[in-house]
Amino acid sequence: MILLLQRLVTVSPTQRTLSLFFLSLLLTALPLAGCGDAGTDTPTSPSAVTPADATTTESFDDTLPVSGSTFYAFSVAQYGNVAITLESVSGAYVPATIMLGLGLGTPSGTECVTTTSINTPAGSTAQLTGVYESGVYCARLWDIGNLYAPAAFRLVIAHP
Repeated sequence: MILLLQRLVTVSPTQRTLSLFFLSLLLTALPLAGCGDAGTDTPTSPSAVTPADATTTESFDDTLPVSGSTFYAFSVAQYGNVAITLESVSGAYVPATIMLGLGLGTPSGTECVTTTSINTPAGSTAQLTGVYESGVYCARLWDIGNLYAPAAFRLVIAHP
């Protein structure tokens, strides 16, 4: 390499330019020479994990006080589908179409810190759904200011 550089000093500018070009080409190609036949490798994609179906259903029948809230903790055993359904709301002076707050989150002491929430009436279809890792979660229900009397409710949580 040193001899080549010494020789570059004694040649004409055109020869020096060509020699430097070929030298840089050679230095660029050398590291690639050991790469083998990259054209025969088949790219692989990461395997997708299929979420587990909800195999456990927990139902909670309780009463929500005016301006109140309540929550229920549950454990997800493995990565999978979680569905929370506010199935029914009833009571004196409580219309069946009343909107309540419904959330999903993680328990923290005596609270449920929700990460997903909606205002929803009761219904037969899950209002909150998602795919979650294994762990402890909570479903929270609260009065958003619509209750004039306590409301009986049924909350159903389906999870793996």
